[in-house]
Amino acid sequence: MKLDLFLLLYLSGVVPITASILQTTRGLYFINQAVTWPAAQNYCRMKYTDLARVMDDSVLLKLREMAASRGLTMWPIWIGLYNDFDSWRWSFNNLLLTNTTPMSWYPGQLDNYKGAEACGVIFGPGYWNDYNCTTLNPFICYNASNSGAGRFVGVSSPQLTWSGAQTYCRTFHTDLASALNQTDNDLLAHVASLQGPSWFGLYRDTWKWLNNSKASNLLWGPGQPDNYRPQENCGMLYDGLFGDESCTSQYYFFCEFIPLVRWQIIKLQVKSDGNVFDPAVQSSILEQMKQKLKQHGMLENTTVTWRVQPDGNIFYKKNNN
Repeated sequence: MKLDLFLLLYLSGVVPITASILQTTRGLYFINQAVTWPAAQNYCRMKYTDLARVMDDSVLLKLREMAASRGLTMWPIWIGLYNDFDSWRWSFNNLLLTNTTPMSWYPGQLDNYKGAEACGVIFGPGYWNDYNCTTLNPFICYNASNSGAGRFVGVSSPQLTWSGAQTYCRTFHTDLASALNQTDNDLLAHVASLQGPSWFGLYRDTWKWLNNSKASNLLWGPGQPDNYRPQENCGMLYDGLFGDESCTSQYYFFCEFIPLVRWQIIKLQVKSDGNVFDPAVQSSILEQMKQKLKQHGMLENTTVTWRVQPDGNIFYKKNNN
């Protein structure tokens, strides 16, 4: 590849001094063995890279085609999507709930009702519930400038969503309130007994891909996610759309293979009357290089960029002495 690219650039007259070439070829694989989501993930990690992630429309189209070719359009198939149900933490300092005490969930909670509850509410008795984050509620702020009970400030008007309450508290106080110990929880419970069930700083992440990136703009199937059989925290494809399912269910699955990144550095000499230090000239040369690669079928899955020298320049003048 390196020699072929050298000759191509040399013969075509496109002569950048240094370029970096990144090549990746991604593979998608259907596994016709029905297993649980964790077992599918383990298999994919041993044989390939991981369960398949649908990061763009082209991948979704490919997976749909693979399912259709096997007559499995209406059959759930595991993918690398999951609901991060154990990521509960506090808004202030982003402290994980597992590092704090107490945990005062009301009996039967957490239930993630209808698959749409990722924010925490505290009630007068001091119990916590998970709620739909878009619900309008009073809330309790934390003010670091105050001490004792005065550091917790109840706000009953306006009633806001959880994110709206967080913005309000960060604007006018410090943050939403945290219950890091029993004393704090008792003080927050007292405020909630006066103004009703109240947002405080507890929340969690929701749907993610296996590289820990947030999954947004998902094409959910009708009524999904619904957490119909708690807990449905694993993602699958059904009829070409996303759905939630119990991780212990057994389905076929898609794996992906992503090879290690490979870099190649090409160094060539430029003979030009133009000012190669001009960014416009550099951009023009790089674009010509990409066009030549494309003409010869060498641009697919390849990223071409300049490599900057230690002095901040791309080119340097050769000493002819």
